[in-house]
Amino acid sequence: MNLPEYLAPESFARAWAPEVPGPMQSPGPRHSPAPGAKEERPGSSGIPIAALMRAVWWSGDFHLNPATGQPGKVRKRPVPSAGGCYPVQLHVLCGDGCDVPKGRYVISSSTGGLRRLAYDDEVHCDEVHHGAGSRQGVGNYRGTSGQPPEVGAVVVLTVLPQRTAAKYHHRTGPLLIADAAYAALALVHHASALSVGANWKILSPGPWTAFPQETALACVALGTSVPATGVAGVSTHQLARRRSADVFAPRTTPRMSPALDVRSMVAAAERGIVPPKPASCRMRLIDDAGLDDPLLAQHCAGQHWIRNLDALLIFETETLPDLDAMWWASATAAHCLYTALGTDVAIDFRPVGGWTSARGGWTALHGLGMLHQHTHHTNERAVHAGQ
Repeated sequence: MNLPEYLAPESFARAWAPEVPGPMQSPGPRHSPAPGAKEERPGSSGIPIAALMRAVWWSGDFHLNPATGQPGKVRKRPVPSAGGCYPVQLHVLCGDGCDVPKGRYVISSSTGGLRRLAYDDEVHCDEVHHGAGSRQGVGNYRGTSGQPPEVGAVVVLTVLPQRTAAKYHHRTGPLLIADAAYAALALVHHASALSVGANWKILSPGPWTAFPQETALACVALGTSVPATGVAGVSTHQLARRRSADVFAPRTTPRMSPALDVRSMVAAAERGIVPPKPASCRMRLIDDAGLDDPLLAQHCAGQHWIRNLDALLIFETETLPDLDAMWWASATAAHCLYTALGTDVAIDFRPVGGWTSARGGWTALHGLGMLHQHTHHTNERAVHAGQ
């Protein structure tokens, strides 16, 4: 299999090298051009695909530009992204029974509506790598071939790697996986709130033929199975108010242990919604003195703001990091975030990437920072938007 550069084993493992990423480069376009695509007005019946996609992937509000204090160009999206790079692209393949006609769609960056592609050529992405569905199982459905399913919809999640590589260079690979995982789990949790059956699968990474500059990483089937049980539904309102924890203002109160049963959420996730935990991996909760350890900040690319957290859930491996381990870590963290959001837990989260080297024989894959909502002030900054 011909893997994209940043996801090939040697390049992927190099992401944990302690060297500082190079200078900022041009990130390229935010979206691939889709000439001739026309926005479709959704109907009043059918699976609410248009509303579901808009709620997860669009916002009418913008982060403030720190230089002017006025709204900038970065939307306050419900789904986090490392550095606000947003490399993930969503391709929606609609079959019968949806609120828009059968066809292939992309999301309008200006309105959040679905734009139907003007062509009908068959497109392909690589084979399914492995599945992570609901307790009812993943189920078989079309969609990974680029053809719309007979009923329902399949969302193919691709990435434009340069969006992230321009800023993070050799650290790009794990960040692409994490961004795709948070987007996929947001779709699954929001679908649950709408009583729409949702299953997702990880794809063997490869070019998405319709847009060869994009790399397909995962897909989510919507309305092709019965709604999952035990998945916390996240409403449109809950998605709209999700903000990453503001960890840049100095703490003014003592730390508080998160009023959140992280282990129970992870146990629920391991019953089907996320990939199985590799035998070489573990997760652990760091709080109090552990967050004040200066070596911890050094271990995550000098992000000293982690000492302002109330707790940090960290995912680690004792072997060389690979795609399976990174998918498990990112998807489990995303599941915890959206479960807390859907159950109105008074905690804000901030994904933590950029981990380097091994420590005590364990390499950190991903982190999920936690901060009680009443212990900090909201201070959105465009430079940190999307975290």
